[in-house]
Amino acid sequence: TVNGQKMSKTLGNVIDPNDIIDTYGNDALRYYFLAKISPFSDGDFSEEKFKQTYNADLANGLGNLIARVAKLAETADYTHMGNAAHASEHFIEDGPYTKALADFRFPDSLSFVWGNIAELDRYINEQKPWELVKTDTKRLAGVLAHCIDRIQEIAMLLDPFMPETSARILEQFKGPKIKS
Repeated sequence: TVNGQKMSKTLGNVIDPNDIIDTYGNDALRYYFLAKISPFSDGDFSEEKFKQTYNADLANGLGNLIARVAKLAETADYTHMGNAAHASEHFIEDGPYTKALADFRFPDSLSFVWGNIAELDRYINEQKPWELVKTDTKRLAGVLAHCIDRIQEIAMLLDPFMPETSARILEQFKGPKIKS
């Protein structure tokens, strides 16, 4: 349905997904459907709800986190010596992310990922790396290493849902130098 009404050419409420993809990309539309609509029942779509989700989750949530950490790493001329993204406890068979994914509870898997994004944002706000640039470069390096490792993990968790975005994030944060 669209805005609570069944899609119909007669009503003129049919939405061409190609128009949305042209503006926002494949991953954004894929994300919306997987995060907001159950694969087991009909769902309701509206461009307004899509744009709200895009702005809240993708632009302001994920996008701001990526831009923020990349800019900090670039400004600090940080060299990331960590490994490429690694498997974490979230990928084990009985982990919450994997269980939800296996049960086709995509909104739950994505909620788990966005919980990680919020947690990393809180960590950054608590650690205040923008202040450490001038006062404690050793501690700054530890904070940035943690942030970049977590971003790589988040990108891996996003791969089944947003493969293009995941690949771009992993490429941007593979190091050794991180560019904003």
